[in-house]
Amino acid sequence: MEQVPSTGRPVQITVTDGYDLKGFKGDTPVTFIRSEFNQVVLGDSAKVVVSPEGTAKYNFTSSFEFNPEGGITLDDLAHKPVFLTVTEVLPKEKKQKDEKTLVLGQAVVDLLPLLEGESSFETIIPLHPMPGSPLESLRSGAKQCRLEVKVFVAEPLLTTAQTLGGNLLRVTLEAAYSVPESFIPVGPPQNYMVGLQVPSVGEKDYPILFKNGTLNGNHAEAKACYERTISFVVDASEMHFIFLRLGHIYLEEKEYKKAKQTYLQVCKRSPSCLTWLGLGIACYRLEEFTEAEDALSEANALNNYNAEVWAYLALVSLKAGRELEAEQAYKYTMKLKLKDETLLAEIHTVQETVGFGNPSF
Repeated sequence: MEQVPSTGRPVQITVTDGYDLKGFKGDTPVTFIRSEFNQVVLGDSAKVVVSPEGTAKYNFTSSFEFNPEGGITLDDLAHKPVFLTVTEVLPKEKKQKDEKTLVLGQAVVDLLPLLEGESSFETIIPLHPMPGSPLESLRSGAKQCRLEVKVFVAEPLLTTAQTLGGNLLRVTLEAAYSVPESFIPVGPPQNYMVGLQVPSVGEKDYPILFKNGTLNGNHAEAKACYERTISFVVDASEMHFIFLRLGHIYLEEKEYKKAKQTYLQVCKRSPSCLTWLGLGIACYRLEEFTEAEDALSEANALNNYNAEVWAYLALVSLKAGRELEAEQAYKYTMKLKLKDETLLAEIHTVQETVGFGNPSF
């Protein structure tokens, strides 16, 4: 995008109000807001008491300098949001010297309107609760915690001609539904990446729906999309989840050689329990039992609480005639409550065929 030849100009972000807030301690918690942009803390608001109705008057302004000649550029404004973190200041207990705080939630402000010719805009943005925050209990209610925000620059960052002649592309992913269980965060917050094919011709608005992890629920279309995406990838670690989804599609369509190649590629650059598991499944289906066991052992070393890994280790041990190991792997499969009934039925069939591997025999 063409840069604007000008000196630095301040971009002001003002948080005026917070709505439907709730704290860890009491009905009127003391809170403050921290503003961040481009990995830099812009400032903290004053400490504000939330009313019993859940509202707070912050009137907090922070700013950064837009300067295309060096520093924050148009590209930064295009793909980096402002982060607003709401934190509660806990009441001091007896003999407590240091102030204790807990993060309630975080909101993001999209600055794209500034690249569409606007010099100011107002928006009400949702405050997303942090894990364990008391704001989580409000999700099932009719109202969500919100912040009212105003963004202002003294004059538009782009001229009308620049705005009309620009090539800014906006893609919005509204939500993901029926995500795999492995996506459910356990422990620290996690980030996820979505790969999609950008149309170069056709309608300006191109709605895209991800259903059960695949585009439009159509494996053929999803597979083509993922294959095209990874064809441009040099480092597999940059598209870890794309490789996982493509490998999973290959497995479901019984294209085991392609699945093996896909999982091998990502295992070399970005190994995880799921990549090794996928490789192990592909090798098992190809009856390459030694390679399957090696891959499944790597997966088990990274996460020994994955029931599917134990299930395939049980199958490999059954095929290899190792009774003790087959029974042990099966016990862990049942203990961890394998949810794939088809896979469990397959284990039982092989157990009945070989005559061992199930303690109930």
